[in-house]
Amino acid sequence: MKNKLLLMIIVLLSSVFSVDAQSSTKIELKDNWYYLNGQKFFIKAIGYEIGARPGQHPYEGVRNDDLDLMKFDLKVIKDGGYNTIRTWSEFTEAQLKLVQESGLKLILGLEVNPDGNYGDPAFVEGSIERVKKVTAFAKKYDCVITYLVINEPQTDHIHQVSGKAFVNLMKTLIGTIHKEHPGIPVTLSANAMISDYMDESYFDVYAYNCYDHSEAQTATMGLKDYIKGLNELNGLNKPFITTEFGYSVSHKGFGRYGGNTLKQQSDGLIANYRDLMHAGAVGMCPFYYADGWWKGGDKNSHGLDQPEEWFGFWGYSDVNDQYGSPRPVWFAMQDYMKGLIISPKNKSIHIGTAIPLELYNDKDIKKVTVKYLDKVIYSKKISSEGYFADQIIIDPAGIEDMELAFEFYDKDNNIVKHESIYILASKTVFELPKLTIEVTPGKDLNDGKIASIKTKIETKENFKLLDDLKVSYNTHLGWEVGPQASVSIKDQSEKKIITSENFFTVPDNCWVVNASAGVLVQYGKFIFRIHDQKIIFRGNWADEVGRK
Repeated sequence: MKNKLLLMIIVLLSSVFSVDAQSSTKIELKDNWYYLNGQKFFIKAIGYEIGARPGQHPYEGVRNDDLDLMKFDLKVIKDGGYNTIRTWSEFTEAQLKLVQESGLKLILGLEVNPDGNYGDPAFVEGSIERVKKVTAFAKKYDCVITYLVINEPQTDHIHQVSGKAFVNLMKTLIGTIHKEHPGIPVTLSANAMISDYMDESYFDVYAYNCYDHSEAQTATMGLKDYIKGLNELNGLNKPFITTEFGYSVSHKGFGRYGGNTLKQQSDGLIANYRDLMHAGAVGMCPFYYADGWWKGGDKNSHGLDQPEEWFGFWGYSDVNDQYGSPRPVWFAMQDYMKGLIISPKNKSIHIGTAIPLELYNDKDIKKVTVKYLDKVIYSKKISSEGYFADQIIIDPAGIEDMELAFEFYDKDNNIVKHESIYILASKTVFELPKLTIEVTPGKDLNDGKIASIKTKIETKENFKLLDDLKVSYNTHLGWEVGPQASVSIKDQSEKKIITSENFFTVPDNCWVVNASAGVLVQYGKFIFRIHDQKIIFRGNWADEVGRK
């Protein structure tokens, strides 16, 4: 109790969007970035629910405002280096006022039921009224920088209700928000693994919940390249934000979904943060601030083996603990976010002698240095916090794997963060190994009950294939991602062309498949993946909701 009391005392001591005249913050979306008042703004958010402490359920009965506890949380979050919070449900006006006073920005979730009948006039009207009720007071506060209209709609449900009904509802809600709260971007929080087929072009911003659970495309392509591929499929013409990612420290789990140690949570969050940022994200919302005991079915008990209860950066000792305490991941992320390296991206390839440098620094960073082979190749003083751009000049000898050591210093010349970025560099263009797949049926899942993925790997000298070839047939059946295979290619590593074929059964209730394959490749210290994927629909059910 004494320590808790001390902690309390410490904590408490080109499309353009312009907000209406009541706001002092001007939001613009351009160059795939958010601009706030003319400055590039990297969203360093954290997922946050109020009313989800021990003994509480955020979606049952009447939820209290809990303003004193919320004030405590927001102070902790801002002091932790975050500039934004992301929610799954609406705030009251009193809660919104607290966010405004805290100086944090807000990505505001709206409780439109993802399991509702999107085509039912009563459901549509109820969703519109919910949006209007919130925007009636939210439009008075410039802390709101994005609305999330729905969270993780399921493939089978969209198929059942119809893709057209889903798109019509989304466009209706987008139009309503644009009318009621002009200038604020609108998107959804789709789950990448189950919504990779979805066309997000009519939203203002692309957004996905992105988990690295060693299945399907994250197994074949790796988290960074898989999410980068989604960003590319969307067209690379709007800002992209990740609305969830994280690691649970429950006692049991599978495929990195639960069962992680505290250290694995810390290391995993940092690795995910960098991968997703380097996939193109300009907004990061890890999952999440504090454990939700309610997720296991008993809000008064913290079940050890339920992964959903243990994603928090802060934990609670018992049902009477209202303030909680930080886990190691909190401090690891606090240090990591002091200086974000947006470019050069880890595991990227650079041709020429000039590498673009992009950083996003907090107020404590006053100098950045880059070393290669223990020699300083770049050093610059930093005069202001936020976005910083320059270039690093290199002189690669042939094809060169380079480990760039970044060091960030404070005003007293103390190192506050260091990080290595691996790149493959050359003054001239060179060829990489290549992997391609051919999928049957490849145009319509109605064309066969047995699917085939033929994989072709074209090797290159000095590039070593690592590990087995991973093949996945993601069938989008609820949260089940479908079968995957591992193919040993050890005995074929000297071949110029390596081929294989894997067969899968196409379930009758499977409406879309993402077929993919990938393998790790090494050149010196530089390790990356070569991969390919194909998305196949059943019939024309996804004409409105899927990518053309």
